[in-house]
Amino acid sequence: MTVKPSDGKLTLSTPATPNEPGRKWEWTASAGFKELQGEAFVTDTSKGWDQLRERSVAHPGGLLDYAEVAAEINRLAGADKALINDILLGVGSGEFKGDLFVGTACSRHMCSDQEAVVVADLASRTVYLAWKPSGQKIKVNPAVKIWPEKAKVELRQWAAKWK
Repeated sequence: MTVKPSDGKLTLSTPATPNEPGRKWEWTASAGFKELQGEAFVTDTSKGWDQLRERSVAHPGGLLDYAEVAAEINRLAGADKALINDILLGVGSGEFKGDLFVGTACSRHMCSDQEAVVVADLASRTVYLAWKPSGQKIKVNPAVKIWPEKAKVELRQWAAKWK
């Protein structure tokens, strides 16, 4: 939450996420708290594959700020888009391994039950995504046979906990 003081009032706000708009309130001494319209989430269209090469992302949820990459994640997730966004914004971490960004995350309070792995290949500008919805089998898109070998290694390591 951020708090911005100005001319006899405080404005409090939470950031928007891909699944929910931000929330915003204004407080004044005379009127107390009043809820305002929050901001909608918008991916940063100035960020794409070229900017991802800067290697500043350290969490898989950070990929959702890169318009080109987020669009591909959402396409691969299909009907599970909201679920994937929730998982990727949860507890997780990521790192660059050569030209691959590899990130894993789980929904809050659901680690080992609902998780995802995302691999963003900078060289081919391709995203590989696998997720395990709660109580279901692992879903993979694109098909595993299409994943490059280094990405398959990451997928196998991630999936090993459910064998």
